[in-house]
Amino acid sequence: MTELLHAWAIAPAAIGACCLAADRGRARWPDAVASALMLAAMLDAVLTRLVAPVYWAAALIATAMVLAAASSPRRRGVPSRPRGGMTVHTALGLVAMAALQLGMAHGAASGPLSGQVSTHAHGGSGGPLLATAAVVGAVAYAVLSAGLLTRSHRALDRVQLACMGVSVLLMAAGALV
Repeated sequence: MTELLHAWAIAPAAIGACCLAADRGRARWPDAVASALMLAAMLDAVLTRLVAPVYWAAALIATAMVLAAASSPRRRGVPSRPRGGMTVHTALGLVAMAALQLGMAHGAASGPLSGQVSTHAHGGSGGPLLATAAVVGAVAYAVLSAGLLTRSHRALDRVQLACMGVSVLLMAAGALV
């Protein structure tokens, strides 16, 4: 059941990444890189487990910080961008995915190099408190996504917002199972 929820979470994330790539009207390569990183972390968590969740979480948090710093309106010489809401949403999505990676930590013995098939262990090293905090954060992120969705006027932005909110909620449901 957990693997099915993870697979279902990958589908909307991939659709959202495609919508971001299809948005040729506005160059948003930092958001595209962030989306690709989130998708890679999700795919690794479901399929290969080559990279430990803590490393994915660190990479996601570092990317969120770089994205936030690069899009800061306080930077001199850079005019404030009208798409700041989408950039904030992407940065918070990185943080939510990092928390879910840690909250749903896989056991070290379940990797592909262990030579054995094992079940998908949730909360293995993070404990129930971390998993609960990740689920609460995921719900808050979904509420933010819904709020931005109601104010968005572009179809590609709406699809991306909906896809990321659904993807995070599905991963959070996987943390509960």
